[in-house]
Amino acid sequence: MLHKIMAYITENHMIEPGDCIVAGVSGGADSVCLFHLLLALREQLSFSLSVLHVNHGIRSDAGEDAEFVRQLCRGRQVTFLLVEEDVPAYAAAHRIGEEEAGRILRYQAFASVNEQHYGGRAKFAVAHNRDDCAETVLFQLFRGSGLHGLCGMKPVQGNIIRPLLSVQRSEIEAYLAGHEIVFRTDSTNEGDAYARNRIRHHILRYAEREICRGSTGHITHAADMLSSAAQYLDSQTDGAFADCVENDALRDGYVRISAKQFLRLHPYLKGSLIHRCFSQIVPAAKNITSKHVDHVCALFDKPVGRMVVLPGGMRAVRTYEGVCLETAECGNQAACREKPCSGTGCLGEEKMIPVRESACGEVFFEGLLFAYRVFSREGKEAFFETIPKNNCTKWFDYDKIKEPITIRCRRSGDYLAINAAGNRKSIKKYMIDEKIPSAVRESVPLVAQGGHILWVVGYRVSEAYKITADTKRVMEIYVSGGKENGRENQHASY
Repeated sequence: MLHKIMAYITENHMIEPGDCIVAGVSGGADSVCLFHLLLALREQLSFSLSVLHVNHGIRSDAGEDAEFVRQLCRGRQVTFLLVEEDVPAYAAAHRIGEEEAGRILRYQAFASVNEQHYGGRAKFAVAHNRDDCAETVLFQLFRGSGLHGLCGMKPVQGNIIRPLLSVQRSEIEAYLAGHEIVFRTDSTNEGDAYARNRIRHHILRYAEREICRGSTGHITHAADMLSSAAQYLDSQTDGAFADCVENDALRDGYVRISAKQFLRLHPYLKGSLIHRCFSQIVPAAKNITSKHVDHVCALFDKPVGRMVVLPGGMRAVRTYEGVCLETAECGNQAACREKPCSGTGCLGEEKMIPVRESACGEVFFEGLLFAYRVFSREGKEAFFETIPKNNCTKWFDYDKIKEPITIRCRRSGDYLAINAAGNRKSIKKYMIDEKIPSAVRESVPLVAQGGHILWVVGYRVSEAYKITADTKRVMEIYVSGGKENGRENQHASY
């Protein structure tokens, strides 16, 4: 297997003479195998080797893993580095699973160690193998990933290298047994608490046993082919971007896409182009899904003035020439402003949210789904840390709401409380100050109590209804695309 790993490293230009390689070693079978293989190749490839162990603080015996790796390094005179993290606490604070939290903290540890000890020059070797790649492909497939998510793992990704990606777990186990190499067993890998464990223990094993022997290898081979296809399609997207995105409208914070050129594209390239535009204005944009891409693509067939508010502080506006995609804070909204729209924009009748005990329900307005619920905040610790900070979900002090709430478009006399003292600003002036394009203003949904606007959807909420230390009950309103009369709505989420 050593020759196979050597060939894979060379083929993918993973390690060059003089490189500083830091191996991530947990003490488990895969990472211990990686450690021994790198030791065997160290002189031949002329690189320095160190080991980093990240203690996740999940298991009571995690300290024993760290000590095992420490002794492993000491016996072979390899530098040992230890980073300790509280993964459960991080997962709880960010409301994510422990598996995802562990991944985030591991890579943060890599970056920190690289900067502190190696001046940013190190490469980090991780022990992912072909079985891990197959699990990732299935996991991404089940959660609705696009083409790039189905490409599996890359042998080289920035300063991360994966030397074992050419071998299967069974080959690793055979290598360890043949060389009588001792390793630790992580009990969390044996259970089904994590989604990837369930895929590994049940789906892949069943596929190998009952469907086709070699299924794991076939999945990873398909991922390799998809990766090649994705590279070709990326080059096509480059050309589409050059044709559709106007150069004079390509600035920090927004892009303007020509409808004339965009509508000529193949459907796949349309979606790929929108993804590219997202990354252009917010490089670290998260939570963008295929549904959000579909919503923006659908805007090209909508009347001028329609708007989509998206995760990551972005929004899209239908203009006369096409669609403008921008950050909500962008100071260049004037680029999206065109001739005033002759239509009224938002034509739907107002919809009412009743005020009653344990309110919970859904309301459709202009093709958007407004879901609402009321809950008590009493007894909840760190309450203010959990208040949503996105454009789609807002919380209001329910005890201050004395009359039915309506969802409608703006009317003469509408106003917003802009500070705790109760000072007001008319919605007309607010929209002008926020540089909301005139063609859009009539179509922005408003959550209102009479003429007092609780929420300019996609923008801000009234100070008068904000959560305070005295709040006892909270009304949550979440807006998204939805279904009405059994048909899926294709409008975008605000």
